[in-house]
Amino acid sequence: MLFGQTGNRLLVLSIDGLDAPFLNDPALRVKAPNLRRLMREGASATVVGVTPSETWPAYASLVTGVAPWLTGVLTNDLPATAFRATPLWEAASQKGLTAATVYWPGTMGAKVAFNLPQLQESQKGGSAAFDAIAQKSNPAGLASRIENKYPAFGKELWTDSNSAQAAIYLLTTEKPDVLFVHFSEVEAEQRETGARSLYAREILENSDDLVGQVLAKAPAGTLTVVVSDHGFENSNRTVRPRVMLRQAGVKGRVEVADGLIGTADAAVAGALRALLVDGRKYGLAREVPMAEVKARAQGHAKWVAAFDTLPDFVATEEERGAAVGNGSHVATHGVWPNRPGYRSIFIMAGPGVRSVKLGEIEMLQIAPTLAEAVGVRLPAAKDSSLWRQITR
Repeated sequence: MLFGQTGNRLLVLSIDGLDAPFLNDPALRVKAPNLRRLMREGASATVVGVTPSETWPAYASLVTGVAPWLTGVLTNDLPATAFRATPLWEAASQKGLTAATVYWPGTMGAKVAFNLPQLQESQKGGSAAFDAIAQKSNPAGLASRIENKYPAFGKELWTDSNSAQAAIYLLTTEKPDVLFVHFSEVEAEQRETGARSLYAREILENSDDLVGQVLAKAPAGTLTVVVSDHGFENSNRTVRPRVMLRQAGVKGRVEVADGLIGTADAAVAGALRALLVDGRKYGLAREVPMAEVKARAQGHAKWVAAFDTLPDFVATEEERGAAVGNGSHVATHGVWPNRPGYRSIFIMAGPGVRSVKLGEIEMLQIAPTLAEAVGVRLPAAKDSSLWRQITR
């Protein structure tokens, strides 16, 4: 079932910060009829993310199938020219398909026919200035063309409504074969009011309505995919391993990276293992096998031991304060992706896709699945595609 045989188009919708419990935990009571319909009719899974578990690195991996340490996207606000692996939109364009992107992280300078790139977010509600995006759109004047058709399109700041209107314009007027659309407000709200807060749930319900509006304008035969970049936790408690070691009278270097407490010092490793015996007291959950660490984060290969903290306990390299003290109580991500309950989402529905619950998948399986669905190859992607598993 390749693109050339079926004529199916691919619509990829990302909802930033769409933590899997939003849709999987009945207690949250999120009203998301459009997302739930896609889950019911198609394939869905919870997703173990990449390291670092940050927005732009994750979005690069979602479209390349390659881990951040290989894509070169380890921080936010990098252009598409920084990618060291071919993204799906470029592979599709090389195959002769028309690709378009709307506010997708890492698309500044992307080789696509239509592009409204995401820029570094401002401090105003997590949105970038609308005019800055309009000025960097491709082709020149694209934003003005959308505004001529939808007068409410132009605003001071870019919003999820802008993303939906741009997607609808592209679907109905330019008709791309592959379209990537990003919604950012669910994540921005959680940063302000906490992981899976009531307010964030309300924003997600609005996002679901926007998804419904976009789906209503998608051509018949469109394959629809919903993804997110990472889960969320609340930083309720702060873990300070340097303070712990000083109190234990142990000297040596300890680092905090990607949510883990790591060390290349055998004496420090032994001291942390001793503290792990009473892990709840020290906010420690487990020792992470170094094979797992090296598989996900090559930059930590020099460590001899690594330790993860408990859910909602966030490690820091601070040298002052209590060994375990009160945290900021705001939502956070960037923690180790294998933490229990810290999962994003994958949904795919449309022609030929059967109704199936996949359980848990790796984020790096998503890009090769999308590539196979439209008949293109991503040579750098090594994880297995799910396409044959989810199609009839």
